[in-house]
Amino acid sequence: MNKHLLRGIALLVIGAITTTYSLNLMQAENGIYKLIMTLGVVCFGGGVILTMNSLFRKIDRSTLQRHRRDQQKIK
Repeated sequence: MNKHLLRGIALLVIGAITTTYSLNLMQAENGIYKLIMTLGVVCFGGGVILTMNSLFRKIDRSTLQRHRRDQQKIK
């Protein structure tokens, strides 16, 4: 697991927890839930972006390695 994937998963978990907590605050009619929900959604979105970036980097790296291996076979 690389650092992008670990940070992405951590942000996903933090975002899910804070969003769930803000939903509980909303049911209790506490006014601060809006700020906490905003932070949770931003964290969750950042986690999705970092996780997808990690997967794309892994695919790109394996494609580059395969291309370089094929180029060495030709020479």
